Amino acid sequence: MQQTEYRPVAVRLRAPRFALAYHTMSDWVHMARKAVAGVSRVWGGAGAVLLPVAETSAQAQAADALLPLLRLYDPDHVAGLLPTLADAAHMDPSVISHMVARCALPGEAPDAAWQRLSSHALSAPGWEGLASQVDAWCSPFKGVGQKQQRFSAHNVHHMGHAGTSRRSLATVPAQPGEPVVMLDLSGVDSAVALMVESRIGGVHPDARTHLDTLELPVDEEDLPAIIHLAVTGKPRADWDLADRYRRAVGGVPTSGLTAGEFSDSTPFAHSARWTVQAELSRPTPIVWIVGETAEDHALAMLCDRLYQHAVWIPPRLLSDGGPFTRAVKAALSTFQGVGHGDGLPILLASTSQSQSDLQALAEDFNRPFAAMPLCVDDGPPMPLSARKVKAVTLAQLATHDGMTLFADPDAYQISQQVPTSHEGGSVSLLMPLQLPEARAAAHLGADLHWYIDVSLPFHVLPARTAISDPSLTQKTGGIPDTVTRAARHAVSFISANMGFSTPANPHARPLLHFPSADQVFEELAGARGATVERSSAGVRAAIAVEMWGSPEALADDLSGPTRSVLDAFLPPAKKRDGAYDPGYAIRGNGYVALEDIQQTLGDDTFDAGRDLVDRLLMARVLRRGLLLNCARCRYEAFYRIDLVGPAFDCEACGHTSPLTRGRWYAKDAEPHWYYALDQVVQDLLQQNGDVPLLAAQRLRQNSYSMLWSPELVVTDAEGSVELDLCLIVDGRVIIGEAKSNHTLKASNGTREAAARLVRAAQLLSADEIVLATGKRAWAKDTLCAVNAAVNERWASGPRPVVTELVNVGAGT
Repeated sequence: MQQTEYRPVAVRLRAPRFALAYHTMSDWVHMARKAVAGVSRVWGGAGAVLLPVAETSAQAQAADALLPLLRLYDPDHVAGLLPTLADAAHMDPSVISHMVARCALPGEAPDAAWQRLSSHALSAPGWEGLASQVDAWCSPFKGVGQKQQRFSAHNVHHMGHAGTSRRSLATVPAQPGEPVVMLDLSGVDSAVALMVESRIGGVHPDARTHLDTLELPVDEEDLPAIIHLAVTGKPRADWDLADRYRRAVGGVPTSGLTAGEFSDSTPFAHSARWTVQAELSRPTPIVWIVGETAEDHALAMLCDRLYQHAVWIPPRLLSDGGPFTRAVKAALSTFQGVGHGDGLPILLASTSQSQSDLQALAEDFNRPFAAMPLCVDDGPPMPLSARKVKAVTLAQLATHDGMTLFADPDAYQISQQVPTSHEGGSVSLLMPLQLPEARAAAHLGADLHWYIDVSLPFHVLPARTAISDPSLTQKTGGIPDTVTRAARHAVSFISANMGFSTPANPHARPLLHFPSADQVFEELAGARGATVERSSAGVRAAIAVEMWGSPEALADDLSGPTRSVLDAFLPPAKKRDGAYDPGYAIRGNGYVALEDIQQTLGDDTFDAGRDLVDRLLMARVLRRGLLLNCARCRYEAFYRIDLVGPAFDCEACGHTSPLTRGRWYAKDAEPHWYYALDQVVQDLLQQNGDVPLLAAQRLRQNSYSMLWSPELVVTDAEGSVELDLCLIVDGRVIIGEAKSNHTLKASNGTREAAARLVRAAQLLSADEIVLATGKRAWAKDTLCAVNAAVNERWASGPRPVVTELVNVGAGT
């Protein structure tokens, strides 16, 4: 039944989040610096991340180690950096003479020819391999195709260093009187230069024609300050930037440059104009990434964008024992004063270092603090309270949630009450949101694309590309005016009106739709050529949930005092007819009187039993009536109250019998009210349909949002699989089996059942497979069989966790 009510929604306007992929070629540090310069040009680029790709082929992919954190980062877009002839010449200087000889114009000098040619983009392979990875792990925008359910190579943006963009991934132009301040890092170790630019941004030579830039000189004496900036992202307080500034402007008298002014004038600060940095998850860890590879550097950038405090540390900077090592360790020690006072350890991780090497390095970092006692007044020496450095695996690192956004200063946290309609678990907004224009639009032009996140409390969708535009917006006549995506914790859409746009209506105003779990699972299956439908057990569960109003209300009654009352309507298996404790059976169906319900509840008064019966009557779970027999054929049956008057018609022979003595229990002076349990509820209890509902209730504990779907049958070309659990908990897709027994059954045994379950999990891109049982444990090797099937059969995307729930049942 459709219902209408006002509900709150949370809205945020922000700059784009995007990942820039680049080919490492033969010098990954060089290409990474060019990639940093590329993102520094883009509005919001200070929050961008990099994806190094080692091979130069269309099927090349990023390192698997980066994907779990990329999933947490949740990019709106993925772009690919276009390498230039200058990059090829850096790898092989002979390219210069070869290209000049081949492409110089008549009479053109070699230097002039190379200057003209150097910025030309190389013909790069497509991004098919990367796109398939992104599709399996993330949920970026897929373009304007209305039914697109996959992210493909043509959705990857192409990014160069020349030219400008005014819409998606818009470039920030020069601001009058506000030069972009850079450092001359030409004489600095290339890895250190990359560390610095990963903190403050960079400017590619081809982009300088569009910017007003000022490059500060760097001297050898600046090394400690440069290292401090590279590690912490902040200039040292005693660094004489004013002198460097005066030298950069040619010695013209000037008030110089303060540390704060420098930080506000860097390339990344330029890209973050008209935004405010907002951290959505707290507390977040401090992360140190150690390693010499492009993947280590990219992992550090990902962690910094997620947790705000992350550092990339090439190991050789820690091992030379010289000025680099002292400067790095001095800068790292400042992290002892960073954070929220939560005492979390500093996490040490790597894509290239062994866990034993990381552990040894962590012990080396911790050793100075362990040897430094702290004396308070005249008391005994106490160990210094300092953050410990802890070596962690990449899997452990990915368990830490985090999100940092560059949001609009005026609209990073808006709450609105909007009229909504909801039916079957889905929610639709009945009017467009009232949204301001992003502050950046006044500076970057009306064509600018900004991004709007809309979250509906207690309704978190999974971030999947399979969830298409039509499922996130309501059907209206004409061309839809925007593109949407299911992001982490929100539905996101682009500001631009992509339908019928006029000067008076340039921005999108979609009527958003938050689909139910049923609709989400249908989308997930459809993206992989499969279908879903409710099983017979699922139909029963859905009807029961509709009676109670919600799966939570039904589970509460199935696990609380009401459960004993519902069980009272189920006679023992051997008692087909006659009295049983506490009811009366007719052909296997139980009927219970109010005094029996009161006795079952253990209440001395009728109040609790009466209130419960009234509630269950209103929900149509119980029916009130009489136990009567036919005067002609003696057929005994339960007759609802609305079927009995001065007489009643026999269900068996149709004879009309008067309601007189002899038609009811002989020892009762008057007919006695009895109650019957709805047949669907009775079937649900008798066929252990309570176990999936109670398992779902266990899984929703301590969660913010749970979207529930009744038991489903997933069908593809290989056959059908019935699932007892189909849930979306805090945006995580959970599927599984919920049994009263402790075995997974299939015609060829447990291994086949496990393989079928994992196939269904892959079709629905599940994050977790749950095995729930009413017993104390699953049969031997059941969990091993499911884990083995995951390891052997999982084709793409994050592998699901396999979880066991035991003792699921009444009273849990």
